[in-house]
Amino acid sequence: MIQEQIAKLKSDKNFSLPAGLSIEAVEAQIKLFESGVKIPKLEKPCTVNDGIVKINPAEIDDLLNLHSLAASESRLMKFVPASGAASRMFQKLLLVLNDNQELNLTSILERSEKDKTYKSVYDVLINLNRFAFYDDLKDALEVDDTRINDLVSSQPEKILRAILFESGLNYSSKPKGAIKFHKYLNESRTAFEEQIYESFNYVVDKEKRVKIHFTISEEHESLFIEIIEQTKKRLKNDFRFDISYSFQKKSTDTIAVDENNNILFDKQNKIIARPAGHGALIENLTDLEADLVIIKNIDNLSTERLAEDTCTYKKLLTGYLIKLQNQIHVYIKLLESKNQENIDLNEIVDFCKEKLFILTPSGFDDFPRKERIAYLYKKLNRPVRVCGMVKNEGEPGGGPFWVKSEDGRLSLQIIEQAQINLNDEQQKNIFKGSTHFNPVDLVCGLRDYKGDNFDLHNFIDHQSGIITKKSKDGVQLKALELPGLWNGAMADWITIFVEVPISTFNPVKEINDLLRKEHQN
Repeated sequence: MIQEQIAKLKSDKNFSLPAGLSIEAVEAQIKLFESGVKIPKLEKPCTVNDGIVKINPAEIDDLLNLHSLAASESRLMKFVPASGAASRMFQKLLLVLNDNQELNLTSILERSEKDKTYKSVYDVLINLNRFAFYDDLKDALEVDDTRINDLVSSQPEKILRAILFESGLNYSSKPKGAIKFHKYLNESRTAFEEQIYESFNYVVDKEKRVKIHFTISEEHESLFIEIIEQTKKRLKNDFRFDISYSFQKKSTDTIAVDENNNILFDKQNKIIARPAGHGALIENLTDLEADLVIIKNIDNLSTERLAEDTCTYKKLLTGYLIKLQNQIHVYIKLLESKNQENIDLNEIVDFCKEKLFILTPSGFDDFPRKERIAYLYKKLNRPVRVCGMVKNEGEPGGGPFWVKSEDGRLSLQIIEQAQINLNDEQQKNIFKGSTHFNPVDLVCGLRDYKGDNFDLHNFIDHQSGIITKKSKDGVQLKALELPGLWNGAMADWITIFVEVPISTFNPVKEINDLLRKEHQN
């Protein structure tokens, strides 16, 4: 069936592939729809001292010094996935507007007692002056404080429309990075700006240069550039900026199929393709050819006064990676040296097990010496990621697990709930038993012991991913998400999980999150 579909595509003169997508990629994706993506086999959750490291206070000064040296030598770059639109932040406001109810503050309050959506909108309205975009909202409405309070009471839909639509702030159509998150004495900062300000604390070299890369959507390019240029002008005498950006590549888009795995076409006879999720950003990360990269989501921020823990742990995670990486490189050089007979392989095996959580296969001690050396060399000569993990307090997201491969070997992986078989009670219970979750707080070492960049494509689990059911123009379809950036796209990296405090995790998923103390001054 797959070959028939591909042969038909190749012979159809009226057919053209979506931009950037190859016929080989289409064929591989159909095979995944046919066979299904790999379902991870969870062995157990990672816990402190069993897959999760707790930083020893005695190490802190050493780790901070390692970070400081790397930063001064311009080895560090920050990578911020920021292509997502802010529409989800304002979803409840949109729902209330579309509910065709006659709105005033009293009616919203009455509905809020039984309806959480209305409760959320009520909280927005009565706290308007606490949002960083409050002054912009008044300007858009051409009102003062007194008049805006009148509108809140009698015509709240005008307030909601001014927040959401083009006649006002147009926040429902802007990227999350362009939303004003935090209010200071003399300015209010968007998430884009706050990510830059935060970077001054841990990504500055000896020449006061700051390297940051954002991934954004093409439709928001001009807005992004405008915000960045204004920030540069405001701070031109303080820092040197190396701020770059890229788009998710069209070549990573995935096709849609019907329930029988037949390729779907639109009315112009073009294959229906869609962005394949954040896993596609492994391409953007590869293109950077960077050394040490700190990855952080666009909305995980706090105001400056509460960012001390965040900045300290960015430094500690970086230092921890460098310390491990330095030792890894020492061992790799030994393993490829001419004096291999003098190498204490047990020392390297212990390091792999105790520091890198790399376990040797059954009977490893009985392997011929050359096979043991080759195995250790392959396991050590890989990109490294140190991932911050916070204690699980009920937030949605993936978590750290010991995962068993088909050959029975265990490895550390970040797993999302959507990846596992929830019909398997044992797997479901293992997932629920996770003590920590992934706040997307990663430091990545992308270069090998010779200083060359790894080809990150070699470390992707191409059989992982997520298949979901969706609807487009009334047609039911199946869609494919590529292996996630911190899931399958980094599946074969050396992976270390380190516990970080919950104070470093301050996401903004919906508008009222901005009312939390972490986002207020």
